Amino acid sequence: MRQHPVSPFPEPRLFRFQSLLPFKFINALRHPGEIPWLLAAYMVTLFVYLAGAIYLITSFIAMFTVDDYVFSPGELVQQLLVIGLYLPLAIFWVRALMYAQMRITGVRISPTQFPEAYQMLVDAARAAGLRRVPDAYVVVGNGQINAFASGHGHRRFIVVFSDLFEIGGKARNPEALKFIIGHEVGHIAAGHVGYFRLIFTSFFQQIPYLGATLSRAQEYTADNFGFRLAPGGAMQTMGVLSAGKYLVNEVNTDELANRAVFEDGFFTWLANLNMSHPATTWRAHALRDRSEPGRLVWRPKFNPPYPLSMIPAAEPAAAWADPLQASDFMATYPERPGNNNHFGIVVTDQKPPARERDRRVGDTLFNGWIPPQMRGFWNTGGSPLPPPHEDGAGQDPQHSI
Repeated sequence: MRQHPVSPFPEPRLFRFQSLLPFKFINALRHPGEIPWLLAAYMVTLFVYLAGAIYLITSFIAMFTVDDYVFSPGELVQQLLVIGLYLPLAIFWVRALMYAQMRITGVRISPTQFPEAYQMLVDAARAAGLRRVPDAYVVVGNGQINAFASGHGHRRFIVVFSDLFEIGGKARNPEALKFIIGHEVGHIAAGHVGYFRLIFTSFFQQIPYLGATLSRAQEYTADNFGFRLAPGGAMQTMGVLSAGKYLVNEVNTDELANRAVFEDGFFTWLANLNMSHPATTWRAHALRDRSEPGRLVWRPKFNPPYPLSMIPAAEPAAAWADPLQASDFMATYPERPGNNNHFGIVVTDQKPPARERDRRVGDTLFNGWIPPQMRGFWNTGGSPLPPPHEDGAGQDPQHSI
């Protein structure tokens, strides 16, 4: 009684790309540094496996040709052999458990649960040319601002932490949430969460600085997908990532982006070099200036004309404002805090629980599939379920759970 696909889109397969968009179109959205660094990762992985295979073969031959041969691989070689042999199984196992945990603990984004977010998910999947709308969940964030995309087999899913999903109170910005969903769906469309891609990049990701550079390139690529879906939410998302869900609309994102140019120095360069995600100031600069891709190693060099309220932190401390100068400036600043409060106001509207507001509906999203307890009562055969009863229930009252 499983669902029989009626979609004109081809089914997801393990060895196929999730997106149906032409490769040229997807590559146009990729960061130009992603493919070169990806090829470097593949070369490292092939070298590790080839070196391990040669070592095992030569050791096996030596067992029969060398007198008193004792097989004692070095600690590093032994670790690489064990990791290489068990890495595919470990990746499969971890991804399967993670998806299972989301399915039994997360709040699923659906047409009747967070329908606004589900519409964003549908729009993102359509814009990215995905074969199917990915699964999506909201999980408790405990203060963390985060979201990620992953997969298991031919399934793909995204997870948004509740604190990022809220973008809450009066500071709520739906376009920022749409950008975030588009960003995560972009990871799926670009192939970043594919099983075999993870296998062939795992060794490279462990190399300090180099693996992080590939990761940053992939994040810029996903940002391009998010920008294509929701350009109006791009800069606001940088405000969320920088100051949190309540102060998103209080962040001057132009000032944030400008600092990517002014904050120079060896340690700022080194700090960015080993980050899995581009620095927020660099990401904001790349999303504001679409004439060039985001920087991976060296900071941006140019800003549009924009007045500075403070001397950049990279300047010598002697050039910073002293308390008297700062007091005089604030006394004459035209947008005084009383008229332009940037601390934000948190307001939440009281609403009845969703189960008291939502109409009970039948399983009509996927044609041809019905719950196990309803099978045998209706002949689905690809036809839609009967309309809901007058009392709003989409099920036979005698067979409700």
